[in-house]
Amino acid sequence: MTVNSVSPHPSSQYQKSLLAPCRGAVDLPQLRSAVHDNSERLHKQLSLDGLTPLWSAWIEQNDLSGSLPSAFRSRLRRDRQDAAGRYLLQRQMAAKVCKCLTAHGIPHAVFKGVAVRERLYADPCLRPADDVDLLIPSICRDAAISALIEDGFRLVSDRRTVSHQVSLKSALGVVDLHWALFRPGRSRLELAPLLLQTAHPRGMFSVLSSDADLLVMLVHPAFTKYVNGRTSRLIRVVDLDRTLRMTRPDWNWILPLIGAAGLRTAAWAVLHWQRSLMDTPVDPTVLRFLEPGRRQRRYLASWIDHRLTARLDMVPGLVQWAFTLALHERPADVLRVVIQLGKARLEAGSILKHLQQIA
Repeated sequence: MTVNSVSPHPSSQYQKSLLAPCRGAVDLPQLRSAVHDNSERLHKQLSLDGLTPLWSAWIEQNDLSGSLPSAFRSRLRRDRQDAAGRYLLQRQMAAKVCKCLTAHGIPHAVFKGVAVRERLYADPCLRPADDVDLLIPSICRDAAISALIEDGFRLVSDRRTVSHQVSLKSALGVVDLHWALFRPGRSRLELAPLLLQTAHPRGMFSVLSSDADLLVMLVHPAFTKYVNGRTSRLIRVVDLDRTLRMTRPDWNWILPLIGAAGLRTAAWAVLHWQRSLMDTPVDPTVLRFLEPGRRQRRYLASWIDHRLTARLDMVPGLVQWAFTLALHERPADVLRVVIQLGKARLEAGSILKHLQQIA
């Protein structure tokens, strides 16, 4: 295990070292040396990737406290305590939101990090989340926003994402309200209604099925995080690895939906990055179904393997045009994306004004 200094665009080898405790592939002497040499910078990168609580727990479980710097262990412990506090607040907020929407008869489900950690982690506090993600039908958008504002939330809208989601804030934290998974045009069909058909109560709130969660993990980061772009976090790699190890996916349900939506290449790209970092088990028949043609595969692999989505993100429009359009399967898909994204930009102002009037 070799841990280098923190970088705005860490290499795949460096990212593997951060995931080493999750992979069970730790060279303890190298770990001790790396932490002593780069403890502050290592902590910063672990924090950015949402891994500090897992590292803290792993150090305790393996009785390594005595061989690592106390300042490093203290930072990890504080992060773990903060994550536990945020977990309790987010859990309370998720229950509050679900209760509100249920009272108004609005179908909904908590999904992504806040939901999957309850299923994948024995201690959900070890999986930090930035906010609570909520999925609703598009026809319920205005009603859901109105209901949550009446319940004490404040609308925080962003012109760039108002086509498919908004944020709402309260004293407990932030809720990201989604009525579609992507910006318009990215999918041949809207997946949100199909995913919501799997919603069911789990504890204090409603969640999607494990298969629906897996489908989201496979396709959502391709466009929202550019697979391994600047805002991607390694904790999501851990989520996907645990999902594929701990559950028995119904690929007969998942793959036809991905295919009908035209998202096979997007899912392949996410799995390509996943498998470059961890030995995540994936059925070869699944990979064959998702795999694009050789030329497209080589092109996308070059972007992902060299982290060009992160390195070139500061060049306006380059990643969106040169990388994300290549994630689509057919020229007709690309044309649809260009037309509908252009239309969405033109309509963003009027949608924003409408939602602000509701608020």
